[in-house]
Amino acid sequence: MVQPFNNHSEANGGGDRPRNGPLPTAPPLDAPANDGQLVEFLVLGNKENYAVHADRKAILDSNTGLAQMLTGGGAGDSKHVVRGVDRDNFVTFVRYLETKFIKFDSPTHTLEMLELATRYQCRQLEIHCVKELDNNLHVDHVLEVYRALWFYNSIATPKAPPKEPKRRSRCPRAQKSTAGHSGPLTPEEYFAALLANCLQLIDMHAEEVFGQEAMLTLRFPELEMIVKRDALQLCSETVLVDLLSRWSLEDCKRKHVDPTTENRRRALGALCYAPRYLTMTRREFDAARERIELLDPAESQLVGDILTSGMRRSASNLTPEQQALVARFRAPRPDFPLLPVPLSARSQPRNYPKKMRKAAEEAERARDGPKKGCCNRLLLNCCSVFACIFD
Repeated sequence: MVQPFNNHSEANGGGDRPRNGPLPTAPPLDAPANDGQLVEFLVLGNKENYAVHADRKAILDSNTGLAQMLTGGGAGDSKHVVRGVDRDNFVTFVRYLETKFIKFDSPTHTLEMLELATRYQCRQLEIHCVKELDNNLHVDHVLEVYRALWFYNSIATPKAPPKEPKRRSRCPRAQKSTAGHSGPLTPEEYFAALLANCLQLIDMHAEEVFGQEAMLTLRFPELEMIVKRDALQLCSETVLVDLLSRWSLEDCKRKHVDPTTENRRRALGALCYAPRYLTMTRREFDAARERIELLDPAESQLVGDILTSGMRRSASNLTPEQQALVARFRAPRPDFPLLPVPLSARSQPRNYPKKMRKAAEEAERARDGPKKGCCNRLLLNCCSVFACIFD
């Protein structure tokens, strides 16, 4: 007789099995096992929340703000709440802490990751973001990077870029003494160097940058740092006058005040004296005055007389303030801006024309003084020779 097939019959050896089938021996795929090796961050969003799992040891070893969050919450706590962050960027940040690898999609994405690195005090990622931004710095987004540096960090006027030795000494002792002092080391120094490189790029492409609408949205301190630079490469000072005219008009609109000449001059303050008026032609100066009167009547009359007849009033006829003003208005701009601080492949000196490198060397010698520069070079050469002899 053929018996029906039955999984639970004693003939098939299934009499002692449970009715619900065998118990699983592996954890389910959709719920990773957490035996203390994982930590969960709950990212609070506007409409829904997201859970991000991370390796606990990697987070603790990172010595960042997330590590402090874990240690402050207690060793047994495996869930921590994170607010005010983008979920995708936070996941990228956590994966960077785990793998030390990150892929940037755009300069804007790099700035967003820089903000996260600054918020959670990840110094290594801050420096990495600065190098990435410098390597891809372009006219199209230089103002975006420039403004971000103001918001993410305390910005001061950048100092002169660090000097590098013109010749590398063959002496190992001399190389050790100069190693580590030729560039930025801390994140703060990298931020200052990136700011200097942003301003250097603006100097090189001043006319193109000044034509961007983003210039009109700058705050006064941000505009002032750019406009007061001596090395702006301009075909004519009318480009700068046009920028000041447009910015003052927008500023009056933002403040809801009547855009009169006086209010626009008050908005600009000392920036009214930034253009080099005496390097313009009389026609250019008159056309600029039709757009906006940046100078008072007496100053305009003085500039107009000098441009018309080339008159040079004697020192006795000019007050010290007028003499300084005329000297400022006469000062020509340099043919080339200074070289950027070498932070990436883009900002290396070899990528710039020979004439520009030569002009930067001459500007450095002029800043140091001829005697001081020669003495320093002679002293350094003597020290290098004696160090190699007695090594």
